[in-house]
Amino acid sequence: MPSRHTMSKNRRRFIKSMALGAGALASTSGFRVMASGLAPYSGKLLVTLQLSGGADVTQLCDPKVNTPGELKINNWADAADPGEAGNIRFAPVGDNFNFFNRFGSDMVVVNGVDAQTNSHETGRLFNWTGSNAEGRPSLTALHAAANAPEQPLAYSVFGGGTSRTADIISYNGFGDITRLHELVQPMGMPGDPSTLLRPDVETAETQRLMRESVTSLFASTKLTPRQRLSITRYQQALAGKEGLARLAENLPSPDEFEEGLTITVGPNTFWNTLKSQMQSALLVFQSGLGSSADLVLNGFDSHENHDDIHDALYNYLANAIYYFWDYAEQLGLADRILLVVGSDFGRTNMYNEGNGKDHWPIGSYMLMEQGARWGNRVVGASDELHFARGINPSSLKVSDTGTILTPAHVHRAVQKYLGIDDFAAENGIALPAVEDIALFSSSKQTRV
Repeated sequence: MPSRHTMSKNRRRFIKSMALGAGALASTSGFRVMASGLAPYSGKLLVTLQLSGGADVTQLCDPKVNTPGELKINNWADAADPGEAGNIRFAPVGDNFNFFNRFGSDMVVVNGVDAQTNSHETGRLFNWTGSNAEGRPSLTALHAAANAPEQPLAYSVFGGGTSRTADIISYNGFGDITRLHELVQPMGMPGDPSTLLRPDVETAETQRLMRESVTSLFASTKLTPRQRLSITRYQQALAGKEGLARLAENLPSPDEFEEGLTITVGPNTFWNTLKSQMQSALLVFQSGLGSSADLVLNGFDSHENHDDIHDALYNYLANAIYYFWDYAEQLGLADRILLVVGSDFGRTNMYNEGNGKDHWPIGSYMLMEQGARWGNRVVGASDELHFARGINPSSLKVSDTGTILTPAHVHRAVQKYLGIDDFAAENGIALPAVEDIALFSSSKQTRV
């Protein structure tokens, strides 16, 4: 006979699976609409920011000077030394000086992370799911499924992020959140009776009859389990519209929304909407309808004109992250957010013939939280030519026989920090066994 502990654990797993089953109303475009009669979500918020294309972290948080006898790794190193903000070293590129001096105490930099690939697709998969094989959800999907599966906008994807779900939750692919009004009032434009396709009284009566019909149908004893689940999802969709309407009512006026920005670097032109993505994600969080979001900044695949492209993008990145935390503070959300910044992989430790840099498996993460007790730290390392170095998992010191960090180590640490590792294990999507790395230790260890 199973023990009481086993029975209790199985019961918890069953309840969670039922919640996920009722909540997995798929929507890979548009909005997922589900029950919102519950209290607004008020827990921890997770945001991932993908620097898409392969960001050169030797020009960001893992600076490298040139080594005599080797090919030049960075042009900036001809005239400048790396900067320092507390225990964090940074490259004198873009607005890095102001960025790291403002946020260094609120972040841990994870260097020398080996994505084990030069493929964009595999790199994104590994960096945002913790595995280089299919079948596991993104970190944000896992967080949403563990904490807020019943919320209508639990997991939102902006700008086309890495939205793996492993069927534990669906995601909401946002294009333009300002069009939310059209979703919640499809019969016409809000506040303008002249645009209504049907009078409000007719719409209200139709909705009443639909609810009565569904309620009557649900009472039937002849329904199959699948039919009953389908009706439950439909009822949740009707209820979820109320939550979306609440979000729509609290959206800023059109002239208060952040707009996209064209970044022109020589012959290269990039259209970026990162600030708009950030604003939209934070507004969803403020509504209590969501718990996690993916953001993306494109343009880092700089096989030509590398320095100018990265300089411009790092300027834009710093400015956008200033905006993110300032707006989060304005909305009263800043103390609830963990922001994880990463990329596909890094870029080569030399320039090619087009003054570009090509794909390189070694990259970094930056983990940010307001007032982080574990901030002002660097974990992991790479050598002078940007090859990953091993570290001792306990002391975190560089060791020739130590562990080479991979995205799996970062994901394991973040999952444990957010308290979602048990949920992953109970649902059969735990990460492969890797060493525990104390990324969130409160000890103020200096850089390795």
